[in-house]
Amino acid sequence: MPHNRDQPLFGFADPDDFRRLQELLLQNNYTETAIQEVLAATELTTPRPIDLPPLLYRTRHGTPLETLIRLFLLGVPVGIDTVRRTIHPMTLEQWVAAGLLAVHGDQAIPLVELRPYQGLVLASDPPYTLQREAQPHFVMGVGSSTRTLANLTIRRPSRCSLDLGTGCGIHALLAAPHSEQVYAVDPNPRALRFTEFNAQLNGLSNITCLPGDLFAPVRTAQFDLVVSNPPYVISPAARYLYRDSTMPSDHFCQRIAREVTPLLTEGGYCQFLCHWIHPAGQDWRERLAGWFAETGCDTWVLRSATWDPSPYAIAWIHETEEPHPDRVAALYEEWMAYYAQEGIEAIGMGLVTMRRSSRKTPWFHLAEAPEKMFGPCGEFVLQQFALHDFLEALPDDQALLDLCLSVSPDVRWEQQCTPAETQWQVDASYLRLSRGFAYAGTIDPYIAGLVIRCNGQRPLRTLLNHLAASLHVDLGTITPACLAVVRRLIEQGFLLPPGVAPIPPP
Repeated sequence: MPHNRDQPLFGFADPDDFRRLQELLLQNNYTETAIQEVLAATELTTPRPIDLPPLLYRTRHGTPLETLIRLFLLGVPVGIDTVRRTIHPMTLEQWVAAGLLAVHGDQAIPLVELRPYQGLVLASDPPYTLQREAQPHFVMGVGSSTRTLANLTIRRPSRCSLDLGTGCGIHALLAAPHSEQVYAVDPNPRALRFTEFNAQLNGLSNITCLPGDLFAPVRTAQFDLVVSNPPYVISPAARYLYRDSTMPSDHFCQRIAREVTPLLTEGGYCQFLCHWIHPAGQDWRERLAGWFAETGCDTWVLRSATWDPSPYAIAWIHETEEPHPDRVAALYEEWMAYYAQEGIEAIGMGLVTMRRSSRKTPWFHLAEAPEKMFGPCGEFVLQQFALHDFLEALPDDQALLDLCLSVSPDVRWEQQCTPAETQWQVDASYLRLSRGFAYAGTIDPYIAGLVIRCNGQRPLRTLLNHLAASLHVDLGTITPACLAVVRRLIEQGFLLPPGVAPIPPP
């Protein structure tokens, strides 16, 4: 797969200047932690115009770090003399020639955003919400969807990985340390230029950029990992490459699902963010499952939300358009007419993870996302596949009763109490997971007692016998309901069967 050089490289003519830029940023502590401290922010997000005054006040002293923040995160002009002092021994002329800055009078104007993220620094187009409407070839930086996918990506050694629709290259760069080779594909030439710049800035030499749509540039390749933050928004027109596809409805995500399998190695994973429609007169769950029926992949879909068309449309219109009432109203009418025409009653969203499988009948599971997810969750995604493999392989309830289950070390039992005379009265008991997918739910004290007795030494049948005896009921009376609860606890990771190990602490 030859490297495409038809487009000029965005960046420095001298490769050593990438190293000098990286060193300058490090010397000035241009890191997530330091910037959050300056801005008094818990995380770095794109500021809205209304947010700027307090952020400008916090960066008013003109230190090198504050100057870099103003230029490349707040997107505001800075005096050229201040910029020259900040970037010395590099020169303003070098940064202008590289496309980082422009000069207008005595002011330096930022042309890119430079955002630290997970030990990297990522260049992308400046936030359009501060300056203008998004342009069709806009290259998005690190947004909420970026962070979601990065948090859920499986991080295991890979011979070859693919970032499909790479944008600024963030997922390619995150895959590079655990991959021998990474390919970054995007139809937007600007995206590939940003990706090449970011790879050089971060000292990563195992990333190859290829122009093209979907899988066309890599049809003959095989991947252990495919990741994609695709143009999944369900919209009436393809206005922005990073957001809208040229295909109707949710067909772009359907094509990823149906075309990726030949590119996956046996046991290889494909993970992508996805929006799907709830069509009138059809069960959306059956329709979604149908995408994967003939793929030869086990599939786990983590549904995060479902939106009505009206708030969905207005949220995306506000994301990209200037707040002119007439313009917003016209676009809103266009979007709602499209949803009515297509019979779209709602829009679901979530993460799809597929694993190429040689089993005769691959499984499909639709899970609800917990309210919270703690820390990188790639290992917990792998654990979900191991748990569903186990449940799919169980021949019957008798086999489950014969197993010795173990309670996950991440389980926490919490009680909610109210004062009652001279003692606490328990109103509710909860089980929750303290890491990864932090599922939580109410539980009665009898099941809580059953869970804690799952120590990997005693069969579930024995534990249920003890429970039945303590309740003075027949074992057969409680077994069906208890097994349904146990299966759910296994599915969500509260109980671990033999062969599924707990996730080691970080």
